[in-house]
Amino acid sequence: MAEKIIISSENYVDSASTLTADSAVSTLPVTNLQDIQIVKVWRTNSATSAEINIDLGSQKVMDFFALIAHNLSTAATVRWRLSNDNFSTTLYDSGTLDAWAPVEQFGGSPWGIFTWGGLPSQSIISLYNASTFTLLPSAQIARYIRLNIADSTNSAGYLEAGRLIVGPAYQPTINYANGVSFEFVDDSRVTKSRGGQVFVDEVRKYRRITFDLNHLPESEIFNNIFNNIDRVKGVSKDVLVIPQPSDSATWLTQNIYGRLAAVGPIENTTLSRYSRTMTIEEII
Repeated sequence: MAEKIIISSENYVDSASTLTADSAVSTLPVTNLQDIQIVKVWRTNSATSAEINIDLGSQKVMDFFALIAHNLSTAATVRWRLSNDNFSTTLYDSGTLDAWAPVEQFGGSPWGIFTWGGLPSQSIISLYNASTFTLLPSAQIARYIRLNIADSTNSAGYLEAGRLIVGPAYQPTINYANGVSFEFVDDSRVTKSRGGQVFVDEVRKYRRITFDLNHLPESEIFNNIFNNIDRVKGVSKDVLVIPQPSDSATWLTQNIYGRLAAVGPIENTTLSRYSRTMTIEEII
């Protein structure tokens, strides 16, 4: 895919005809992966492997897969397959992929600090919604999806995840403008006593991205942003943003699964070109 931001709104998993797994705790079924609340997880009875099968009901175009808020170790692998005849034949096979993308490049860490393979440490992972992203080299049209997870070194005693996303990717014809901002939002309440002592009611931080889409054609911005995101999703439903699809080293820190902070205006900036500022806040 070209180096343009991905803004994904449609998730085929939510409307799948069937969603099954070969292992699940009875109170934490695989259908929890269809829930926007990622704390409502699917959990297996085994820590070593799992298989998820999805029937979309009809053939659909897809560009990527994402497993959000999971507990996979840095040694875990995933394998995605697609079929149109329930795997009598296989249309696409990703092969065995590392669940985690390297996050360190040479010179990216202080002198003397090195992580084998560039994978994030568990202490770093714990600061984020641990997620796995797989971008297809070209769009595929398929009805059936199979995900195999292997994680023989998982120490939790089970595998779990909060959301599964499969869908098409919207990439604007003009990438977001300079000035994109990323931030951690800390809503912890801080009070100071009369004696000067500070007391903090700490809550979990979440990320926020703000970017401008400028000078997009009228049909593009109204179909992809105004209709598919503002009207369908609004502030109540989820979207996924991948700012740098071709640079997996940025995925841990910059990819955000969240929702619109607000539904803002689309502005006619010049002739038949339109612009929009978008802010996505992470769901935790």
